[in-house]
Amino acid sequence: MFLNVLKFGLSEGLAKIAPFLTTLYVANFLAPAEFGKYSLIVVMFEIVFIFVSFNIQATTRIDYYKENKNEFNKIKQNHFILSIFLSIIIACFALLQGQSYLTVALLISCALFRTVSVFILAIFQCSSRVNSYILSNIVFVVSLTVCILLFITPDNPKLSWLYSFLVASIIQLLLIMYLYDIYKLRKFVPSSISLHSLKHAFLPAALFFPQAIGWWLKSGAERVIIANSLGNVVLGIYALSLQLVAVLFIFVTVVNLAMVPEINLSMSKNNYIKTKKMLVLSTFAVVVVACMLPFFGSLLIQNLYAAEYGLASDYLLLLTISSVPQAIMMFYINVLYFNKEGRFVASVIFLSFSLQTLINYFFIDYYAIQGVIYCSFIINLIALLCILKRVNIIMNKPIESFDN
Repeated sequence: MFLNVLKFGLSEGLAKIAPFLTTLYVANFLAPAEFGKYSLIVVMFEIVFIFVSFNIQATTRIDYYKENKNEFNKIKQNHFILSIFLSIIIACFALLQGQSYLTVALLISCALFRTVSVFILAIFQCSSRVNSYILSNIVFVVSLTVCILLFITPDNPKLSWLYSFLVASIIQLLLIMYLYDIYKLRKFVPSSISLHSLKHAFLPAALFFPQAIGWWLKSGAERVIIANSLGNVVLGIYALSLQLVAVLFIFVTVVNLAMVPEINLSMSKNNYIKTKKMLVLSTFAVVVVACMLPFFGSLLIQNLYAAEYGLASDYLLLLTISSVPQAIMMFYINVLYFNKEGRFVASVIFLSFSLQTLINYFFIDYYAIQGVIYCSFIINLIALLCILKRVNIIMNKPIESFDN
């Protein structure tokens, strides 16, 4: 078990670190305005993927254990029908918004290939095929990194990224088809529409949707608003600062992989003292990393990007402080997930970050980029306090019932 956790941790760590380093290279290669456009296409793909995949990876991890094989196959067949239907709607909408046919075709193709891949990756996880999961992830990350380094051009960073992602997605999918067995994949090819299976594919996925949209609003919608109101140059500088702050979330992701099984085990035994100790230690670790981040990040900016991205150092300290509540929250929501409070978590994330998006949309012209960061800190803090209050209620329930 520990070895599997370690393997998953290394795999996920590489999956986060490689794009992080690649983006830093791209920022050094592109001017702020072009880097802003580059970050926007990543954001655009993220929202397209949320709709096209329709949370297939999350529902697969549940359906794999709940359904028999025949029902599981039918549900996933109908889920892919939903994905194709949503792809058509998104393509039509994007074309009506003035996106080029090539951009739309690349976005949809990348999203569909990636949807199939994350679906099979979820099966690898559930069936304990750890090595297959890790190999598939590493091949994707390495392929994407190499393609970006080879294809990125200052003239059109948007299409360069899309071509790179498409090539990496195809390479990963071909490997997954080989590892999983292409003949086994045929049972998931949509053959007919079943209203019963369509319902079972749609409803669970829809429950995860507000949370997925909420997380996208947090970073994706924010970047779109900055680009439209303050320009791509400001977005490019802001995006570089955000990329450095991502170190904090890479740290949280890796720690979470090791900590979640321990939290679940201690919660199952009602050992809340141990759970609290782990949460307090992880919170302290986040604060320590956050204290070091602005110093080392500023050194990096001054030595590599000072000529065009000098203002990124000014944003970095504020962005780090504003991100700390969100990073801490990512530890505490594990307690809520264990206690089947996923809907509460989804509601807090969706409502909080929707409110942040609306505030930024209407007031960004008045408070500029500093106001965006202050707004982010306040919303993150409110969300964290809501999560902490719920966690406190859960952890005090057994004590109260015992006393009564």
